[in-house]
This record gives sequence, structure tokens and C-alpha cells, in this order.
Amino acid sequence: MKPRTLRHFLKEAFRSLIVNRLMSFASILTVASCIFIVSLFYMLAANIDFFLSQLEDNLSIVVFVDEYLPPGDIVPLHTRIRDMPQVRNTIFVNRYDALEVLIEEMEFEGGLAMFESLRMDNPLRHGFIIELQDLRYHDAVLRTVWDMPEIANVSDFSAAAEIMITVRDIVQVASLVLILILAAIAIVLIMNTIRITVSTRQVEIGIMKYVGATDWFIRWPFIIEGLLIGFFGGLIPALLSRFGYEHVVTTLAGIPWLNFISFMPGEDIFMYVMPLAVGLGIIIGLIGSLVSVRRYLKV
Repeated sequence: MKPRTLRHFLKEAFRSLIVNRLMSFASILTVASCIFIVSLFYMLAANIDFFLSQLEDNLSIVVFVDEYLPPGDIVPLHTRIRDMPQVRNTIFVNRYDALEVLIEEMEFEGGLAMFESLRMDNPLRHGFIIELQDLRYHDAVLRTVWDMPEIANVSDFSAAAEIMITVRDIVQVASLVLILILAAIAIVLIMNTIRITVSTRQVEIGIMKYVGATDWFIRWPFIIEGLLIGFFGGLIPALLSRFGYEHVVTTLAGIPWLNFISFMPGEDIFMYVMPLAVGLGIIIGLIGSLVSVRRYLKV
């Protein structure tokens, strides 16, 4: 495409936006409204997934070492557990440190005296806290550690893990389905809006066809116009979501009974909302302009 031709297409696209500013504004507002709803639902789904991930991080398998295991075998055992591909991290818990923590807790609750004698005969075992790469690896890791002869007992969270996995799967599938539905609705609305815009210039398109203009020569200004409408229609909700999200999160964080909820940082979520909103707007504008102008080229 020659630079002069490109300048002509850009000039025509901007001229159309200005001349048909009311319809262009309606198109941008329609795109922005639909994408804003998509962005809101995405942020909600992302925060639910983030909250579930935080809960998953607090769910760990705790294994207790056989009390007759020689001290020199603890480090090799730790290495074997840590090097499992499903394990993200392991923390060794010394039996004496665990006893001190228990005594401190009992002191807070007023039961220190009855536990003082335990320092002479510690009934606790050495242990490991196993943090998983993903909750889906829970059963596999559990079976592996149970088969280790050095392990005397395991404290697991099978029921909680199963519930968390189910909830996370439901949230992810529901998020994807609803985002696709909202995107489809947005495309239909934009196609109808842009079709109205194109129909107002049906006579102009017909004249250009009769004087010998090619279909793509006629089509390009509408494509650029649709891309501009989609771009601004996506940029507006992206910016609104960015600043609105910070305000909402700050407000919710100030509510005492919601202190247990962790919200996804605004910078992290905006990394996905911005390209999602703008990209979806451009795609919607492109599809809407291509489909809308096609029928009016058949003259």
C-alpha cells in the first residue's frame, strides 16, 4: 500500500468519525460498555482464582519422621522429598523447636506448668512441611511419602484439597464461558451499530462502485474506522477498570470483616486487563466493520 493511499484511507476514516460523530460516539460507547462488563467479570474471576491460590499455599502435607531414624539420615530424606517434581518447597521442623512453640501456645492459654516436664521427655517427632506445586499432585505425593520407610505418620488435607480443586475448576470454566458469551454479545451489538453507520453511507458506496473503485479501496476506510472505534472502545473501559479497581480494593480492604481476603495487586491485574480490553475492542471493531460493509458492496 502506497503512503499516499494510506493517508487517504486514514483521512477518510477520521472524516467519517467526525461527520458521523453521534453514531461514532454511540458505537464507541457500545463497545466500551460491553468490554467493561467483560473486564469486570475477568477481574472478579481473577481475584477468586488469586484467593484460592492463596488458600492453596496454606495447605501443606505434614510428614513425621520415625523417632528411631538416625540423625544422619534426616538430611538425605529431606533431599529426597524436596527433589520430587511435584514439590515446590519443604520445611524441616525440628522436634525441639516444635515443642517450644507448643509450650509458648500453652503459656498463652494458661497451661504452661503441665507441659514443662515435656522438655525432659519430648514426645514429638521431627517433621517436614511439604508445599506442593499444585493441589492436583496431592494424592501422588501422599502415596510416595507413605511408601518411605523413614516416615512414621502423615497429616494430609485430602478432603480440603478435593474441594479446592473442584471450586477452582468451576470458577475457571464458568469464567471462560461467561467471557465468551459476553464477547459474542458485544460482537453482535457492534456489528449492528456499525451496520447502521455504514447504511447511512450506502449512496456514497454505490457511487464509488459505479465509478470503478475496487472493493478493498472502499472497504479500507471502514476497516480503519472500525479499528479506531474498537481501540477507543477498549481503551476507555481498560482505564476505568484500572483506576476503579484500586479504589474498590482500597475500600474493601478497610472493612474489618474482609481482612481475611487477599486481593490481586492492581499492577498485576492491569497487565492482563489492558491487552484483553484493547485487543477485544480491536477484534470486535474489525469483525463488525468487515461484516457490515460487505453487503453494501454488492451493488
